[in-house]
Amino acid sequence: MSKEKSKKKVRIFSKILCFIALMVLCAFLYVVYKLNVLPNKYFYAASISLGVLWLIYLCICINKKIKKGILLIINILAIIFIVGEVYVTHELYQTYDFLNNGLHVKSTKDIYYVIVNKNSTYNNKSDIKNKTVYYYEDIDEIEELKEIVVKRLKVTLKEVDNYHDLFDGLLDDNEKIILINAGSYDALLENDENYKDNLKKIDEIEFEKILENINNEANIMKEPFIVYLSGIDTRSGEMPSRSLSDVNMFMVVNPETRKILLVNIPRDYYVHLHGKSGLRDKLTHAGILGGVNLSKATIEDLLGYKADYYIRVNFNSVVKLVDAIGGITINSDVNYSFRCWTDKTCVFKPGDNKVGGKCALAFARERHAYKTGDRHRGENQQQVIKLVVDKLTSSKNLIQNYDKILKALEGTFESDLSTDNITSVVQFQLNDMKGWEFLNSNLSGTGGMEPTYSYPNSSLSVMYPDQKTIDAAKAKIKEVLEEKDVD
Repeated sequence: MSKEKSKKKVRIFSKILCFIALMVLCAFLYVVYKLNVLPNKYFYAASISLGVLWLIYLCICINKKIKKGILLIINILAIIFIVGEVYVTHELYQTYDFLNNGLHVKSTKDIYYVIVNKNSTYNNKSDIKNKTVYYYEDIDEIEELKEIVVKRLKVTLKEVDNYHDLFDGLLDDNEKIILINAGSYDALLENDENYKDNLKKIDEIEFEKILENINNEANIMKEPFIVYLSGIDTRSGEMPSRSLSDVNMFMVVNPETRKILLVNIPRDYYVHLHGKSGLRDKLTHAGILGGVNLSKATIEDLLGYKADYYIRVNFNSVVKLVDAIGGITINSDVNYSFRCWTDKTCVFKPGDNKVGGKCALAFARERHAYKTGDRHRGENQQQVIKLVVDKLTSSKNLIQNYDKILKALEGTFESDLSTDNITSVVQFQLNDMKGWEFLNSNLSGTGGMEPTYSYPNSSLSVMYPDQKTIDAAKAKIKEVLEEKDVD
């Protein structure tokens, strides 16, 4: 083959490669644009820079004076660049798909148990055909659920007025059968240890609810806002619509001053549930009686501020997320070592403790090691949230653990924040990568025993609210919301 023919083939290949490079560049910029997390100044700078590089490559490809050897070297560099761009485009598309399809829980799955006394002769669903099953209405779609239960079990359903009536006689009556939400069952076992080893489950029914699509204002970082954080801890590991809310916080965000205030409300706070008359109840029970909306509205009544959005997570997802970011260093502020109540393998000594997700969760749930119990647990949870946010907003950590973070977040939380809301937060953070100042406020009170709205005929452990701490929290919320950046 003559040198001229060989050079001509190299030049033709170069032109084809240049066209491929243009297509890949367009795909890359399109995905970055659709992802909408890169601030405009960076997007335009990247577009112009990459466009200029491509034009230079095009000029080289059509310039007949460029030697064959130099052109080959440039083509090799172009191939390496194209392969890298294809890889990055693929990763960005995965992120785009995740934000649109995998970020939020698309449905909630309520699990209902059919429960009888341990000594009952009923052992499976066929044993209770034509029997009466008692239930307490704790789901919005109760008629749909009843239809499913009657069709599946061939039973008669009978409604009772409250949880006490539902459980009354269950430990003594071998004939009584109840239908109960898994979250309510968790509460039953928590409130009375006698039930733990004296009941048996003879059937399990799943009831799925498709969540509505979210379409909120795109950029939420223009003004201060409040997010209600609800952490649940279900034995099923699912995201049911109704469950005990073990973590209850208002997160007050001021983008201008870059301050985040975490207001912790103890789970046992003895409060009037929103829209309910009569007895007060433990705040955690609001999650069973009315889901996240009742919990949110009850806290809004208590603090006098509306939460603009909510995020509800199964607290066990903390394990995955902390592991994904390489662990966190927790500071134990007591002068003694302790072994966590929920996980005896997790031991914390005074000062700094580097931990993975399992022990981070155990620390966030710990209250038995402290004199102030639930109050100190709230402070622990605030510390874990701060440490996780600090690591997530680190550009180095995001790059190194990118894939792990996405997998840890996938399908782990329910929220009314839209995809555009979340990308606006990422875009805001990428704009300057500045840190955030965290402030804490903890509602407190004194312990006692009281009947509750959910259990009117029983005395449960509750916390009487301390109005001084409530007023202090309100003042801090007002301060953070109204503060302006003086710089």
